[in-house]
Amino acid sequence: MIRKLSAVEIESAICKIEYLGYAVIPRVLSKEVTRHLLEKVETLFKEVSPIGENSGVTTNQFHDKYVYHLQYRDLDFLSILTDENLLELLRPFLNDPYYTQLAPDQFNFLLAYYNARSSVDPLQLHIDNYIPTGGYHPNSMQIVFSLNGQNAQNGATTVVPGSHNMQKYPDRKAQGIEQVIECDPGDAIVWDSRLWHGALENVTRADRWSLVATFRPWWAKQNFDPVRGLSEEMFSRLSPQQKALLGFLSLPPKDESERVVLKQGYKDLLSTLDDYRKR
Repeated sequence: MIRKLSAVEIESAICKIEYLGYAVIPRVLSKEVTRHLLEKVETLFKEVSPIGENSGVTTNQFHDKYVYHLQYRDLDFLSILTDENLLELLRPFLNDPYYTQLAPDQFNFLLAYYNARSSVDPLQLHIDNYIPTGGYHPNSMQIVFSLNGQNAQNGATTVVPGSHNMQKYPDRKAQGIEQVIECDPGDAIVWDSRLWHGALENVTRADRWSLVATFRPWWAKQNFDPVRGLSEEMFSRLSPQQKALLGFLSLPPKDESERVVLKQGYKDLLSTLDDYRKR
């Protein structure tokens, strides 16, 4: 489902993420795949229940359109995330080289959350790393797939290039420092979550759907519980790498009678979700 990226494209994108904090990769999804995923998102939006008033979301989230937890909805959404070619963009930043329970060529970071979003209101500069840490390794990264395309009129993402290295929270009073990221349907944007970023107002009020996937190192907390949230049917169709991405190799044990190690390998995966629920 993903266009195969060349070694030069991967190396170039990694360099841009390292120095600018983000990279735009064109035509990652074909027109057909983009249209297919957009139709699924629009259908899901009509089917899923709206979030409640006591859910703790911001005012913006009530105005915007969301489909939460795409990893539970359809394997097509998960398949584009587990393309090995694409995940190579995250390897230098999130993969733990000392995770010996998996082979060096396998990915040991995990999915933190995965939503579809169509925004209306502007979004102030912020970071998704929670704390503005320094160094080469962030504790969070995003891959965003644009389904409708984005520009200055429909609420495009804005960034402050290089701000991921500033080691401080965004200065929301600063003027003229943001750069607008415009892209076409099917393009992907990858960024270091320490990057100062926001969004413009969608003055068109037309849909601007994007698939937003956030990744974290294996030891970081996820925003969902895969054991309770996933269906048995979906679990049975997942590859070992997909199960690892969903966090099944780093689930916390009940106590020391179950195990004391936090990292596991493919051989430790249980056969069914029911096995996990009965632990």
